[in-house]
Amino acid sequence: MNETDLIRLVSEHRVIARVRAQSAESALRAAEAAIVGGIKLIEIALVTPGSFRVLSDLRRSLGDRATIGAGSVMNYDQADRAIKSGAQFVSFPHTSAPLVEQCRRWRAPVIVGALTPTEVAMAVSLDVPLVNVFPASSLGGPEYFRRLTWSMPDVRLAAGGGVCPENIVDYFNAGAYAIVVSSSLFPSGDLQNENYVAIAERARGIIRLAGVA
Repeated sequence: MNETDLIRLVSEHRVIARVRAQSAESALRAAEAAIVGGIKLIEIALVTPGSFRVLSDLRRSLGDRATIGAGSVMNYDQADRAIKSGAQFVSFPHTSAPLVEQCRRWRAPVIVGALTPTEVAMAVSLDVPLVNVFPASSLGGPEYFRRLTWSMPDVRLAAGGGVCPENIVDYFNAGAYAIVVSSSLFPSGDLQNENYVAIAERARGIIRLAGVA
């Protein structure tokens, strides 16, 4: 997959589900539930135990139903292992020009993290497919996002951190190109109680709010 493909997919599907769990099995089943619920872009946070195995298992079992990426990538080794495990895109919580360039050499599209206008501008200068404003809630949520997109109207910005059903519509009205959902889709109680039916149903609600379904 190339950068143009990722932009198209994000434009079409608008929701990225970021999975972080206490075990590989829980992460795998949570991701499967989100896909059953209709979410097409899944990001496995590498802080999850066994995350590389989760990536490869998802690509093997459900790769034709969703696009699978690696999240919380911090360095070259993690990016390399994630791509070799089957990650179709790589997501950083920060902006690193050398890491972006290395992933391009590996032909893996990237999503970079930024928060302030200066950080966002730095990320945009790298011509990446998508900038994830994270954690957006820490600087005012949708209102901060509105002010950011007003001053940078042609930039593809995703909202991440604190995104939940109560503010999804507000973020899109504020100019978000996409949203990244995590704990609001995968609450710890559902993961601990293996309530994957609830996760699938919550995913359906989220994509409806995003205007996808």
